[in-house]
Amino acid sequence: MDLRRSEPVAAAGELASRLLADARVVIVGGSVLADRRTPTSDLDLVVITEPRDAPYRHSFRWENWPVEALVHDEEALRAYCADNLARRWPGIPRLIAEGALVADRDGLGTRLQAEMRQRLAEGPAAATPDELDAQRYELTDLLDDLTGAGDPAEIAFIAVRVLTKTAQLALLAGQHWQGSGKWLWRELHDHDPRLAGRLAAAASDAPRLGAVARAVLDLAGGPLQDGYRVTDPRLP
Repeated sequence: MDLRRSEPVAAAGELASRLLADARVVIVGGSVLADRRTPTSDLDLVVITEPRDAPYRHSFRWENWPVEALVHDEEALRAYCADNLARRWPGIPRLIAEGALVADRDGLGTRLQAEMRQRLAEGPAAATPDELDAQRYELTDLLDDLTGAGDPAEIAFIAVRVLTKTAQLALLAGQHWQGSGKWLWRELHDHDPRLAGRLAAAASDAPRLGAVARAVLDLAGGPLQDGYRVTDPRLP
């Protein structure tokens, strides 16, 4: 085993001391610290600097580690966290809350971790009727497409959307955090392991997938199509 790949916190601490010595805060987190770590997991870093013109994301390799660094000043980071939480996407807040603090020049990292842990524990805001209606309408439309499609290629692509929207609707109706990609699965499994298993098992079987999606749709208020109306902005 490559020892440089076996101690992510130590590796992140050495990286911070060598390359980010001027940073106020450096936190390492994500899958690399969890049991689900894989050989391709990278060092996800949140880096807080003194005030800067703009935040940025930087991907690079260091000592055999792939690194993904999110570089912000305090003001920008707080704005990003507020936006994530308002949209029910806990990515950056969770990375801060659950990560390991490897540099904290003035105590800001400790304070931010406490704030994000408290905010995540409070959970996301309940869905508004308009938000639920929009999700119900979209899933209803997708299910019509899935039922009517005959081309295997079209069915495959529609099914991906049905799978995703079904999971998102279940999380929204259940007042749970959202996710994308692997994190959508993880959030759904955390919220409802049985439903997550049923969706995963039905992913390649369009009729089964449709049945699971309709059950979720019914629990969220049922299909919505006729009479649904939403006002779009005058300009795109």
